[in-house]
Amino acid sequence: MSSIASIRARTIPALLTFVVLVALNLGVASSRAAVSPTMHAVVHEDNTITLTFDDGTPVGSQARTPPVIPPGTYTVRVVDDAEEHNFHLFGPGVDQATSTGGMSSPTWTVTFQPGGEYRFQCDTHLDFMFGIFDTSGAGSGSSSSSSSSSSGSSSSSGSSSSSSGGSHAAALRGTLAGTLSATGKLSLALDGKPVSRLKAGRYKITVLDRAPAQGAVVRESGHAAITLSGVAFVGSHSVTVALAAGQWAFSTSAGKSKTSFTVVA
Repeated sequence: MSSIASIRARTIPALLTFVVLVALNLGVASSRAAVSPTMHAVVHEDNTITLTFDDGTPVGSQARTPPVIPPGTYTVRVVDDAEEHNFHLFGPGVDQATSTGGMSSPTWTVTFQPGGEYRFQCDTHLDFMFGIFDTSGAGSGSSSSSSSSSSGSSSSSGSSSSSSGGSHAAALRGTLAGTLSATGKLSLALDGKPVSRLKAGRYKITVLDRAPAQGAVVRESGHAAITLSGVAFVGSHSVTVALAAGQWAFSTSAGKSKTSFTVVA
């Protein structure tokens, strides 16, 4: 009996060690499998919007602390089978979108920069249809990006620019998502929430403009307006703007519709 007890005493710790090692190895394998060079973007009519890796692991979320993925070049395969929604992916160096009111399945090649924050959303329902993720590593210091939206046959590509009051060396505080509907209705959001108060600094403002006879501007009280999209422009356009402390308004170029917000030092 004593010999059997001795064997058990030696065998049980060994088995436990084996089980722990197997579990750790499976965890490492699962972590590695989560990141793939291909992403799958989906938006459905039932308000579903997702961005996942090959194994179904979510790329972004609405959590207070977003997921972090490796920077680099990825292939994004899109399935947009919704008439009411679109899929818009943007952040430093990336600005790609499908159109609302149509269905499409484009494939995008995108490069996510180190230390950046990225967002995907439905531009007409950005308050609840969105996800955010970060990339690991130090930021590159450059936040300009080119816009290659496909928002309808009359849409146009736009490139980021900077207002005269900003510094190219300063880091971005965030990306504001603005929309201008065909009827002139405006919305401006940060991380899916309507903008009412911001800290002073540089922001990228990405505007989805669907109004063929109106443009979008941002203006500090008592100062000249900064054009975000032209009167005849229809599509997605991004502009980097330095917002100083004061009272600001996001409005149509004619000023008939606007939403105001405060910038604090």
